[in-house]
Amino acid sequence: MLNHQHLSQAILQEIKQAENILIISHQRPDGDTLGSNLALRKYLSTFGKNVHSFCDSLLPDYLTFLPDSHLVKQDHLLFTKKFDLVIIVDCATLELTGAQHLLTALPQPYRLINIDHHNSNPKYADINLVLSEACSTAEIIYRLFADWEVLLDQDMATNLACGLITDTGGFKNPATSYQSLNIAANLLNQGANLHQLLKISNRSKNIDNLILWGRALERLEKIEKNNIVFTFLTQNDFLETNTDESAIEGIANFLHILKEGKIILVLVETNDNMIKGSLRTTSEIDVSEIAKMFGGGGHKKAAGFSLPGKLDYVKNRIRVI
Repeated sequence: MLNHQHLSQAILQEIKQAENILIISHQRPDGDTLGSNLALRKYLSTFGKNVHSFCDSLLPDYLTFLPDSHLVKQDHLLFTKKFDLVIIVDCATLELTGAQHLLTALPQPYRLINIDHHNSNPKYADINLVLSEACSTAEIIYRLFADWEVLLDQDMATNLACGLITDTGGFKNPATSYQSLNIAANLLNQGANLHQLLKISNRSKNIDNLILWGRALERLEKIEKNNIVFTFLTQNDFLETNTDESAIEGIANFLHILKEGKIILVLVETNDNMIKGSLRTTSEIDVSEIAKMFGGGGHKKAAGFSLPGKLDYVKNRIRVI
């Protein structure tokens, strides 16, 4: 059951009152934001609601197997339509949606709901269900469904299980808890194929992807003063290896295997002239506090940020230009 019963019931009340609903995932989507979006969409459709799912990025190939993934649109014209309710899932900030400016153009009035598990979330909506103790947003959606006594079908179970697997690193990272394992067992009973999900999530790399990873691995360096191990990738690396930014998904978590360094930092140039930083740790350090220094956020053990600019690597020194 949820710790915030009033929020659970408030969200359900908003859903019941709305006729037209928009669900938004974050840019460069992962299995948690998509799985949460699609599971919620499937439930809302049982009410006979007019529901649309939006993501301001194309879905990575390895996630297109998710049930109803083809229903997630990138069409900005959605924001010219009238919606009674907008639900944002797995977005620590409004800017991560890539739709913050589109939302200002959306015909008023509408209610905004924010469902997330990042402890840096500033609670930017009318209703904010932010549970930082949850391993994933999919866990929060599952707990909402349990609170509302929703009977899950196989598609909903599969989408939620994908979110759990994504954000726990296949039940291997510190986000894994008794609750997440118990939920996974229940989703398995509801028809989710955990073996298939784990296989797809662990075997989503092709040769070009691994060549790209090789570049990141050969550039690994340790900054002794700060106990940081870092690496980087540029847009030129993506061009030369015939890959895109989805190919780097998972490398920051993979680097947890290193014995050296308390903090892992992966810097990646994106195709919109930004630099994405991913921070990971298994130590007592709270990397979300580091991410906040650069306008980002996240969890104590996993966080990120984005900066405008490009990476310049000269004489074994990297800088933002």
